Amino acid sequence: MEALKWFSLFFFGTLWGSFFFTLAIRFSNNSFGEGKMRALLSSSRCPECGKPIPRLHLIPIAGYLLARGKCQHCRAAISPSYPLFEITYGFLAIVMASKGGLHIHSLIMFLLIGLSIAISVIDIKTLSIPNSLVLAFFVLSLYPVIMRNMLRDNLYGLLLCFALFLVILLIFPGSFGGGDIKLASAIGFLLGLELSIVVIETALITGSVIGIIYAIKTKKGLRTKFPFAPFLTAGLIVSFFYGREIILLYYRMVY
Repeated sequence: MEALKWFSLFFFGTLWGSFFFTLAIRFSNNSFGEGKMRALLSSSRCPECGKPIPRLHLIPIAGYLLARGKCQHCRAAISPSYPLFEITYGFLAIVMASKGGLHIHSLIMFLLIGLSIAISVIDIKTLSIPNSLVLAFFVLSLYPVIMRNMLRDNLYGLLLCFALFLVILLIFPGSFGGGDIKLASAIGFLLGLELSIVVIETALITGSVIGIIYAIKTKKGLRTKFPFAPFLTAGLIVSFFYGREIILLYYRMVY
């Protein structure tokens, strides 16, 4: 029964992984010339020939293996990113359940992290963050915020992230986009003041290191545009799993 529980959790996660990655791809590239909402609600199709993908091949991981990584109509290769993201979300579901148990709070946090990862994919592909997905993040955040019953602290987290990234943007124009500030504010609202500090430090440190490496490798210089949502997502994940321990370490160092 224990093995069945963890397998069910993994499969549950892969279903959401398939959804979130498809969401990211369709927001990034509307291949069918439709409106975004219509594209999101339409059935899955091959990006090359536009033919519908058989339902059996939509089963996470197994569908990719059954199709042998190719479209059954035009034989075009299907990106292995699909099963990789499904596997990632499957393990994420297991880790979330292990940490928080099988509760609604764990489910909401899983969805929030999953949505943040999808936003990161969109930002990497388009250097933009959809307002509608940031709004969805805010709405999903309401449950954990209400249950925490510390609204003032959550608002302080929002204000800290908004103010800090706005100041950085004003001092260094082009360093961030408006979408980055909105997403950072949404994450700050979710986590509250102290954990927002962990998010900011994680995002700025990892973003700076990767940004410098990217600038050196591409020879585009430090002024080149760079997706920052992945680093905010990294901050969200680090703060959720290790934030309290990091905050306690800060207190020990100060006092």
